[in-house]
Amino acid sequence: MSSWDIKKAKESKVMISTICPPDGKVTYEWAKAWRELQLPEGSDSQIIQALPYGVARNYAVKRTLEQGFAYLFFLDSDIILPSNSVVRLMETKIPLIGCYYTHRYPPYKHCFYGARKNEEGKYEQIAVTGWNFGDIVPVVFLPAGACLIHRSVFEKMRQAGIKKPYEWTLDIDNPTGVSEDFAFSMRAVGIGIQPYVHTGIQAKHEVLATCGVRGIEAVTSEA
Repeated sequence: MSSWDIKKAKESKVMISTICPPDGKVTYEWAKAWRELQLPEGSDSQIIQALPYGVARNYAVKRTLEQGFAYLFFLDSDIILPSNSVVRLMETKIPLIGCYYTHRYPPYKHCFYGARKNEEGKYEQIAVTGWNFGDIVPVVFLPAGACLIHRSVFEKMRQAGIKKPYEWTLDIDNPTGVSEDFAFSMRAVGIGIQPYVHTGIQAKHEVLATCGVRGIEAVTSEA
């Protein structure tokens, strides 16, 4: 392999980081999709379980930077991806971009949002409109369940004094606080990095279920 090839391979290595529940269990469909993911040569994967979401994601960021990976791809343990998802996201050359997926329960709204300030000057989520499937859509609130992030995003955050990119926190200008992934995307916007969603890459958000006396029943929860 030439020095040019080595350089290009280093610039495209991806760390796949899966955030799992304490028992580490995933469905057969998820495991099959994970195994079929197309990744650049030199990529690797890690499973992080039994940690709070913010702590787990910050740990993934730390390992990605320390081990010299060009990209971090978060793949949550309830998101089923098309096999070419990571490669297609990389082809956009966008530093912070995620796949399209919806909430797990009716009315199945998509999981990304814009933002506006209300009368009190606080940020609130709003629907992103005016797009068609296939579009690459700018957003403010980007979910982390299937999200590709170039290392330069984290490096710029460090330069801006952001030591913990992911935190479930109330320190964002929001009356109720936001989840760790939405807090991250707002921090990115705050230092001039625009998050996007690729609506042409559509992932499936799995619905949990249990088998009871009435047969298979969905676990009702908002997510």
